[in-house]
Amino acid sequence: MARGRGKSQEITVSTDTDEQDRHIQCANCSCWVDFVNSGVSVSFEEASSEDYIFNKCKNCCRIEELEKLVEELVERSTYIGSAATTDKAEDDWTLVKSRGRTSTRPSDIGQGDIQVSSRFSVLGETDDSPVSEEEPATTEDTPVTTVGNTDSGKRSKGKTRVNVIGSSLVRFTDTTICRNRPHVNRICLPGAKVEDITSRVNHLAEEGSTVVLQIGTNNVKTDHTEPLKQKYRELLQKFKDRGSQVIVSGLLPRRGNGLLLSKMLSINEWLEVYCRKQGHKFINLWDKFYGNWEWYLRDGLHLTRKGADVLGRAYDRALVELLGKYY
Repeated sequence: MARGRGKSQEITVSTDTDEQDRHIQCANCSCWVDFVNSGVSVSFEEASSEDYIFNKCKNCCRIEELEKLVEELVERSTYIGSAATTDKAEDDWTLVKSRGRTSTRPSDIGQGDIQVSSRFSVLGETDDSPVSEEEPATTEDTPVTTVGNTDSGKRSKGKTRVNVIGSSLVRFTDTTICRNRPHVNRICLPGAKVEDITSRVNHLAEEGSTVVLQIGTNNVKTDHTEPLKQKYRELLQKFKDRGSQVIVSGLLPRRGNGLLLSKMLSINEWLEVYCRKQGHKFINLWDKFYGNWEWYLRDGLHLTRKGADVLGRAYDRALVELLGKYY
């Protein structure tokens, strides 16, 4: 009887030890995780070998998700705060001047109302992409946000006026391109399409100024390729008639179905060739942004501050190449 009990106890202790030893170490946080709850698809023997690396445990994955959510909340709260300040404006434009000095001469930029249209019911019918849609276009009841250095009275002698014009993708790029440059403006028109810029060229750029354009994303879903090309032609011709030097930034990638991305790539290829023939500068950032989804908000379309900084630096390099180091 004693030997039986002893044997039974030995078997129990051995089983408990085996169960306790079935843990693998997370290479990311160095914590030991129960193999059964680790979620790995290999056997315990393979997972416990020296050649196997357990990259991330479930806790590490949850922490990454929370960090992304926090970043998104910070971005959205910043946008809501900046948008709220526009409610105090007397017209449809909010002009934010460079810090430290004020102007005695009003800017020509922003005179008149911007009429921007949007047809989101059509967008919903033409795309089954799971990401959210572009921002609603501005209306008479929704102020257009215009941010940038507009102190034309204090701009340096001999400096060419530079206007960076685009949809919501250019938001936050002013921290890179407008800093310490009173003659540089960044004009953000959420929801704007190519034709909306064309109709207001005279109010968006002085004669002989330099223009950086980031526009067309809001046209891709609703416009067929050839009509969209014609809209680009009309827009660029208007700037050319005003003697403006134009830098066109191509369409940026976004999360979506393959057909939509193929269409955007095709437009970029055509636009690059057309700009070269017309004497405009074209910058193609597709490869730089594609796959770097950490530069995007959760909707896969709008940029985080990091993404906007990358975009702004690309604008800055293009302006240096066109106008010189001290543009």
